Amino acid sequence: MKTIRVDPLTRVEGHGRVELEIRHGRLTGVRVALSESLRLFEAMVLGRPFSEVPELVCRICAICSSVHRIAAASAFEKALGVMIPPAARVLRDLLLLGGHIESHALHLFCLVLPDLFERQSLLELLREGSSEARAGLELKALGNAIQEKVGGRMIHPINVEVGGVLHFPDPCELESLRRQLEVWEKKIGPLMEGFRRQESYPSFTPLSGRRISVCNGPTFSLNGDSLMLSDGQIVSAESYAGLLAEKVVPYSNAKQSGDAKTPWLTGALARLENHGLCGARSLPLPEFAGIFANNAAQAIEMVWALQESRRLIEELLSMDRKEPLSVPVRGAAGIGTTAIEAPRGLLVHHYVLDDLGRVAAADIVTPTAINQAAMETAILNDLQGLCDETEMARRAECIVRAFDPCISCAVHLMRAP
Repeated sequence: MKTIRVDPLTRVEGHGRVELEIRHGRLTGVRVALSESLRLFEAMVLGRPFSEVPELVCRICAICSSVHRIAAASAFEKALGVMIPPAARVLRDLLLLGGHIESHALHLFCLVLPDLFERQSLLELLREGSSEARAGLELKALGNAIQEKVGGRMIHPINVEVGGVLHFPDPCELESLRRQLEVWEKKIGPLMEGFRRQESYPSFTPLSGRRISVCNGPTFSLNGDSLMLSDGQIVSAESYAGLLAEKVVPYSNAKQSGDAKTPWLTGALARLENHGLCGARSLPLPEFAGIFANNAAQAIEMVWALQESRRLIEELLSMDRKEPLSVPVRGAAGIGTTAIEAPRGLLVHHYVLDDLGRVAAADIVTPTAINQAAMETAILNDLQGLCDETEMARRAECIVRAFDPCISCAVHLMRAP
């Protein structure tokens, strides 16, 4: 047996590698090892008052910090039976969309676009004067600006607390963002076309994996109290643990859901496919199959996120600013689970509180951990028949990149395997 190691993986968030096992000239096994240093947030929050946790767990990742903070706050609000004010709900939704725009722009333009032009990095494209690369960075900056104005800070937002939000953004700044979004809505279509064409990508096989996403009825949303599966089944978010059945694998610092025969798949593609199961067709599906359709799905979501962000800003500008932004919250015993769509897919935060409102148990499940087995299956299937080792390594990296992994978010083991 021979092992080809792709180490490190390039143009992904965090540190990882791929190991390809070759027997008698044929690819027979794949391991995707997420080797980022252990991040022990689930242990770190034990014994702490609920009010401290959102600020801590948003530091799991700088890219995904907004969605982690909102997910934690929402889970505690469910545990304590708290309903936040309408303005706070809209501001949180807008903050989520800012993270979506920033993260999708980062993935599509900084990480995937060089593959489409057969370049090693975004820097090469910028040196060549690529208008797409420059526009992608501007779009990423817009997502960051939304997070900064709504969250109070570009990275690790401070405006979200358990019970609501602390501050209403300056209306003049919101109006400026609204105008920028209007401009982007008019010019975003052509920028997304390259990511939506099948011929932009290597050959691929149909994508294995049971799709899982947040369900909010027929409305396409990043929030919901239920989970939808690719067979149309809808289950409560509280059932996530038995459904995903996370386990430790010996070669990775991240838990894994499912297995090679029955992997789970989450992310933009799963969201769009499951949304169609609800009987709603407001967002189109990619016109081809395979994991590279996830890039196309992100491109479709980008258009939606720009439109939805403008709509939410217009709603905020019409609100009475004298309305409360938060409600008082007292510590008590409770259990809260929130399922929310991070840019890369399903994110779950689950907490158990004791009588004083301190964390007695915590569990965080991230999209990349859910997708780990699906990554291995996609590489194994798509690389069958290839013999050139350099090409196999290149294709393996492209496949992993199409999942848009956030490895820093995924490594939550209590100890190394």
